Amino acid sequence: MGRVGVFGGTFDPVHNGHVLPVARAAELHGLERVIWIPARISPHKGAPPTDARHRVAMLGLALQGRADWTLSFEELDREPPSYTVDTLRALSARFLRDELWLLMGTDALHGLERWKEPEEIVRLARIAAFHREPFIGERLRLPQVAGLENRLEVFDGGSFKISSTELRDGLARGESPAGRVPEPVGEYITKHRLYRGVQG
Repeated sequence: MGRVGVFGGTFDPVHNGHVLPVARAAELHGLERVIWIPARISPHKGAPPTDARHRVAMLGLALQGRADWTLSFEELDREPPSYTVDTLRALSARFLRDELWLLMGTDALHGLERWKEPEEIVRLARIAAFHREPFIGERLRLPQVAGLENRLEVFDGGSFKISSTELRDGLARGESPAGRVPEPVGEYITKHRLYRGVQG
C-alpha cells in the first residue's frame, strides 16, 4: 500500500507557500505521489478572479521536474462548487490499495468542521497540516471533528508569510513576483500581465 498526497486549492496563483510545504510533506510522510487539484470554484472563497486556463498553466510550470507530482482536473471537470469530500470519494475509488493523505495549511484545518461532511473527509484520508500563521502554537485549535485526532499530523513546512490574496494585491500595485513564486510561474505572470490592477 502506497501513500498518495492530495492537495487542492484555487492556486491563484500557485506560490512558494504551496510548493515548499508540499515538498516537505512528501519527504516527512513518505508520499509516493502528490495530486494537485485546482478548484473550479471554492465553496469558501467564491469564484476565483483568474481564468482556470491560467491557473492550470501556472500549476503545470510549478510542477515541472517532479515526476511524483501530478495535476488533476477532477474538480475543474465537475459542476461547482468544489467539495473536498466528493473529490476524496472519487480518488479513493481509483486508488483502492493506497492511503490518501489530504494536505492543507493549519488555516484551512482551523475551519474543517464547517466543510461539507468533515467526518467523512477524515474517514477517507489522513490529514497532514502544515503551519500557517496565525494558526500555530497556542493559536492552533483543533476543530471538533470525530476521529480527527487519530488521523492528523501537524508539521512545520517552513516559514512562509505569504498568501495568494496578498500576492495578488502586491502584483496589482506593480510589485515583482520574484522570490515568492517558482521562477517559471513568475515569468508567466509577467508575460501574460496577470493581476495588473486587480486587488483581492
